[in-house]
Amino acid sequence: MKVSFTGFKIPVDNLNDAIAFYTEKLFFSLLFREDSFGWATVQLENQNVGLYIPGKGGGDRKAGGSVDFSFLIDDFKNYFQKVKEKTKEDSPDVITTADNLKIFESTDPSGNVITFRELQ
Repeated sequence: MKVSFTGFKIPVDNLNDAIAFYTEKLFFSLLFREDSFGWATVQLENQNVGLYIPGKGGGDRKAGGSVDFSFLIDDFKNYFQKVKEKTKEDSPDVITTADNLKIFESTDPSGNVITFRELQ
């Protein structure tokens, strides 16, 4: 099994300001934007970063200090089944996102939500 780091998810107060900062000041490219759920994906080289308005669909953490990340899994289906077997109480489901990614989430004992994404 190959596992690699795939991206951060960062809560922001204003999507327009955040996109401008990341693209104009940090030289990211805008890959995807969906205002109806307050989400944008920006990229630097091969590193994607999700920017989201808390409470609109991308997450509900407070802006200013908290970030999330996900793991890119090459054998996603097999890995998902293994995790599902070990987390029967929480039993995660695979979700297909608006931009057609397959993901599942698992919550650690401290309440941190860890996201795993299928390698496409």
